[in-house]
Amino acid sequence: MATGTLQDASIGYKTESTYGTPVVVDRFAEFVDESFEWDPKRVQGQGIRAGSKVARSARRVTTQTSAKGDMTVEMTSKGLGTLLAACMGAGASTLVAGTTYQQLFTLATGPNPPSLTVQKAVPRIDGTLDPYTFNGGVVESFELDCPQGEIVTLKPSFIFREVLTATAYATPSYVATPSLFHFAQGAITLGGTVTAPTTTALASGGTAVANVRDFNLKVDHKLTADRFNYGGAGKMAHPTYGLREVTGSMTIEYDSQTIGDAYLADTELAATLTFTSGEALSTGFAQFQIVTPAFKLDGELPKTNGTELVTQQVDFTVLDNLTAAQPLWLVLRTADSAL
Repeated sequence: MATGTLQDASIGYKTESTYGTPVVVDRFAEFVDESFEWDPKRVQGQGIRAGSKVARSARRVTTQTSAKGDMTVEMTSKGLGTLLAACMGAGASTLVAGTTYQQLFTLATGPNPPSLTVQKAVPRIDGTLDPYTFNGGVVESFELDCPQGEIVTLKPSFIFREVLTATAYATPSYVATPSLFHFAQGAITLGGTVTAPTTTALASGGTAVANVRDFNLKVDHKLTADRFNYGGAGKMAHPTYGLREVTGSMTIEYDSQTIGDAYLADTELAATLTFTSGEALSTGFAQFQIVTPAFKLDGELPKTNGTELVTQQVDFTVLDNLTAAQPLWLVLRTADSAL
């Protein structure tokens, strides 16, 4: 078994060809935290037996097995295509020019989300690494957080079919020199007319604003994750997508009535948040976009206490206006040729 330090924890993943059939992980994320955990259903038999003082160990059974958890990674210009495709359900990498590629991610239309094998290695006190391998991993929900003055983070939440401890440890290898997307690189548009991204072109248009302090987006796939059936040995069948719920929030400095008026009138708005790094590609720079062509505001009107700058906490719900081809796009301009 490999040995190292307490900082040698790792998380690797790979897309499965068949749901629940483990594969050897070959992509590795520099993660911030994780909470992957086994989640069995154990039932204690209730049969009465004379002389018993407590329930009996032989009558405790495991009727269902699954696992769950999430991890947080910092958004980088390379190495996250597989994870973003698992989050959204669909993704493709297309050559733009030279060695510049564009990865476009959309909400999948099929019933079954892609599944990953995920392996985490946990270091003991002496540095020995213990691998825990989770198969049948599908993203139940995910969050993109773009706070003021911070690095953009991606937090996918998984449900898994099972966890294995006999799978060999996969030694991590990481992409070379990825750049981080962060607050200082961001620019946002609210309202106006947005031209949707294509496989090779970034989203464009919209009304540029300079009053947004932070941005958060959450996608809940509303999975059918209770598919435990006879013949499955207590393991979950492939979860299916439900009607997604896409929500978000922004903090906006109060510099006009525009947002308040949109809230009162229930006006449809569009938003494009673009991060442009200093990493030069053969064409342009590494970029990351969040594109929402149609959303409506859930509140609030501005409030004042007479002592602080007035801001608005603006919650919103992403909707389908039956005009845009997609309700949400994630776009990554990158040097990675493949997801």
